[in-house]
Amino acid sequence: MASKTEVAEQSAGTQEFVDHFLHPDRNDAGKYPSGITLLRNTAVQYRRAPMVLPWLNEQTQRMAYYVIPRRREQLTSVRDLLVAFVGPSLAKYGYDVPVALDRPHEASILERYGAGSTFVVQATTNQEERKRLRSALERMVKVVERSPERAWSAPKPLGRLLADFEAALLSGAPQAAKTLLQQIDRQGGLSPANVKHLEIRLLAAQGRANDVLSLRGLREVLLQDPPVPVKDMVLSALFTAHIEPALAEGNLTDAVDALKAPDSHFSLLADGDLLSFSEQAVTVLLVGMYGRGDGEELSRSIALLDTEGRGDLVPDALTSYRRRAVPAGTVEAEPAEQDATTAEPEDGSVKVSLTTWAEIVKAVAQGDKAAFDLCRRMDVRRGDTPVQLEVVSDGEMADTFADLTDTEYEAVWQYALGPFLQELTRSDFTFRQTLTTIMRSIVNQRCDPANLAVLDLLLELFLRSAPKAAEYEEFLEQLSVRFDEWVAPETAGQALDFVDRLVARAAPAPAARVQTAQLLLGPLHVHMRRLDEAYLSTARSISNELELGLDWPERAPSENDEAEPVVGAAQILIYGLDEGVLQRVQDRITRQFPLVKVVLSTEKVASKHLKDAARNSDFSVMITQCAAHAATNCIGQYAKEIVYPRGAGSASVTHAAITALYEHAAKRQEQSP
Repeated sequence: MASKTEVAEQSAGTQEFVDHFLHPDRNDAGKYPSGITLLRNTAVQYRRAPMVLPWLNEQTQRMAYYVIPRRREQLTSVRDLLVAFVGPSLAKYGYDVPVALDRPHEASILERYGAGSTFVVQATTNQEERKRLRSALERMVKVVERSPERAWSAPKPLGRLLADFEAALLSGAPQAAKTLLQQIDRQGGLSPANVKHLEIRLLAAQGRANDVLSLRGLREVLLQDPPVPVKDMVLSALFTAHIEPALAEGNLTDAVDALKAPDSHFSLLADGDLLSFSEQAVTVLLVGMYGRGDGEELSRSIALLDTEGRGDLVPDALTSYRRRAVPAGTVEAEPAEQDATTAEPEDGSVKVSLTTWAEIVKAVAQGDKAAFDLCRRMDVRRGDTPVQLEVVSDGEMADTFADLTDTEYEAVWQYALGPFLQELTRSDFTFRQTLTTIMRSIVNQRCDPANLAVLDLLLELFLRSAPKAAEYEEFLEQLSVRFDEWVAPETAGQALDFVDRLVARAAPAPAARVQTAQLLLGPLHVHMRRLDEAYLSTARSISNELELGLDWPERAPSENDEAEPVVGAAQILIYGLDEGVLQRVQDRITRQFPLVKVVLSTEKVASKHLKDAARNSDFSVMITQCAAHAATNCIGQYAKEIVYPRGAGSASVTHAAITALYEHAAKRQEQSP
């Protein structure tokens, strides 16, 4: 607990910040003390309610409220508060997404609280609606401050938090993963180095290579010899940020110089089994061998890669080190790669051959560390070729998951579920009964953002497996269990994603599809006035396609409303691996904004086309569900701006894209004379 002196210093700092932001010389709202006194005082005096600071530009008649959580981990909760107290009925687009803070008057917020820390609730020009908005925000801070103090997130065991974090990453919910990471850090139980490992995983999943390399404390993490997956992500970041651009220009010298730079930390990454790393990491290690002048080791490594069928990883600039004939014993001098289905404990005492997914899941459930390592290796080596395992029946796999205890289930969720679902996305396996069993275990728990993201992935995998009518009905029946506990305006994107996937795929039992759609859309229809136009448009389209008979309002501005920014000519990139989702997003955006060019990409490598598309687009929308790191890193390196949707379905992606289009249009409007 902070001392009285620390509290006083903090209050003084907050007072100085608030006075600076509301100063009449830089904020016209400061000219009207009677209208801002309550919010000014609560910003300084309150301790739990978020700060709400008004901003006004009398010249342009633009007004907004900056809502700043007291702590970073409260971002998700404050977003929910804004949806509940304000909603699109009082605020304009984008009120529920943290802003970039790139306008001149936002500099003080950026300096004190950092990027992505603040929501901006934009007001219309109608004076009565402005009064209603201010009253709603004043009511919000009073209610939060006076309510009994409670945890901002449901308490969970550390193991389950870690499992949910991994699931959120896999399922394309980076915002949920970030919230879970904050909760893990706050709750304790992990060393600072292990928390950094998770942060690196999150940044890598988002394609933020430069942020990985500039991560505070990275050197200290690498000095402690982290696991191979962490090393691989840092090496892949080096490839994206420095090695690939240099090699693309045919400049091997620049690539070597980049690795020799002190801030590259490459000297802490140069050791390890070459064959345990991903394609990008292997390329960096080969360049490092060349830079050290170790031609013999480089030749042996290339020979080893050739023997293992990975010779295509050798950069053209290093092919001269490939021996025409490999001398006897050369390959054996290097450690041989473990078979993808062979688990070996770190002490090397016993090798366990795991030949089916059922055996892998059981081994993980029993706490076999060697099986954990096997799953980690599968995660690192995310190739297009599925792991070669013996066929196991759907019934056996379903029984394996059904027989797990709660403790065993958490271990499987954390280590094995991700690699298992990853394999299903790129193989011909059809485990419909197994997917139903996994889904049933999720809906019987609290459906938080991580669980909803996994449900979305399970639904997609199930639908693409061509289920029979009875299987389809059972899955949808289980999916709808306890729907009333989570379907709300705050989760509109997830609910619409589910229904939209049902619409996009063939229905062996049409009546079950219609019934499920009605159950999920019903609560949203009751609160339809709290949905913004992007969600309303999707709900309207879905209802019409299924002939549900639900009328959704057209949100047309009244005579006194300020016109929304006009979205003109623009180009955006939508990246993901589900072509159906991408196509539906493209259709909806181009239908609403004919001047917007929507470029789609499902590539898994850093191709020239992907680089050009990211470089030439005003912003890129990245779906991270089961995404290939090479492609996400490429987009992260070349895109002007990246938008991450809250889910991987077309409703969430469309909403994220439309919100960003309006934001860009508003900025252009502000900058125009």
